[in-house]
Amino acid sequence: MLTLTEAAGVRLTEKLVKKNAGKDVALRFIREGEPQRWTLQFDKHGPADVTFLHAGRIVLVLDEKSSHLLRNRMLDMRDTDEGPRLRLRGTPST
Repeated sequence: MLTLTEAAGVRLTEKLVKKNAGKDVALRFIREGEPQRWTLQFDKHGPADVTFLHAGRIVLVLDEKSSHLLRNRMLDMRDTDEGPRLRLRGTPST
């Protein structure tokens, strides 16, 4: 299963608060583009989703396929010239 670090949980919470998202809205990883890359989008969570909590709030949701593909990964933070950014670490699953 994907691992969510404390720092990543804080960042996801900040994104939700900045967007003024309701409690039923979280961020969802989706694959898009060519080559396919993981991106985050605001979405409501469903009953079959895998959910990740931070400070008592659902901040990240994955559907079953995404959960499987991200099972050996960690969502963490990294410092960049533009400031801290979310980063997926670990070995991608095929």
